[in-house]
Amino acid sequence: MAQLLSSIVSTAANHVSSCTRLPVIMGRSLATSTVRPGLEEFFEKEDNLGKTRIRVGRSWRLEELRLKSNTDLHKLWYVLLKERNMLLTMEHAYKEAYVAMPNDERIDKVAESMENLEEVVKERNRAYYQLECGVTGERDRFMRRDALGRFVYYKPLEHSMPSQMNTGYRKTLRFRYGCSMNEPVKDFLGKYSENINFKQHYKELLQMREAARVVRRFPEVDMDALVQKYPLVNPERLMRWKKIRGQNTTVHDA
Repeated sequence: MAQLLSSIVSTAANHVSSCTRLPVIMGRSLATSTVRPGLEEFFEKEDNLGKTRIRVGRSWRLEELRLKSNTDLHKLWYVLLKERNMLLTMEHAYKEAYVAMPNDERIDKVAESMENLEEVVKERNRAYYQLECGVTGERDRFMRRDALGRFVYYKPLEHSMPSQMNTGYRKTLRFRYGCSMNEPVKDFLGKYSENINFKQHYKELLQMREAARVVRRFPEVDMDALVQKYPLVNPERLMRWKKIRGQNTTVHDA
């Protein structure tokens, strides 16, 4: 496996090194990442090739990112972007080699870090625009019915042509958001709402069962921590279950 992945990396590196390189333009000094030839940054380090497990850390949290400056966030974004590109490239290479990728959860951790970083940037932009202009600075979102009668988010777009003259866009809106609310649409909405409610109830039931197992095993469990772990659980309803009352005599504050 290690030889196969090494051959993939070496083939890509040799192909890129054989290509004509662009001339280097000298300029002022600036901080950059380590200079590497070719496309080697799109692949794992040679020390990690062939390993079944790679030690990695956790994702960046919101409270940690809020302490960083805008410059640090800008640098960290490109670090995460390069890491994501490398992981996606290696995921494709492992699939081509029919080999399981070690610690594939790294892709999810990088994606979570980038989402948290983007959320911190949005918070700062909203704070700036609210202080300077009194508005959030974000594009307004409206709720409209789509062709099936469901409420969906709609963001207004700017066009160079007025609405009364832009017939093509008006046709697009009519087919995408035009809803007559006839009998078939109402019947679909009823079944659609029933399906959503069933899935929500099923998810709540699963969390109630998991929380019941925890309470039966640990009668002195902290209910606040349990609700934080299972947010859909109703503590009062949980303690009324016969499975809980029969084996747990400890009184919990709801």
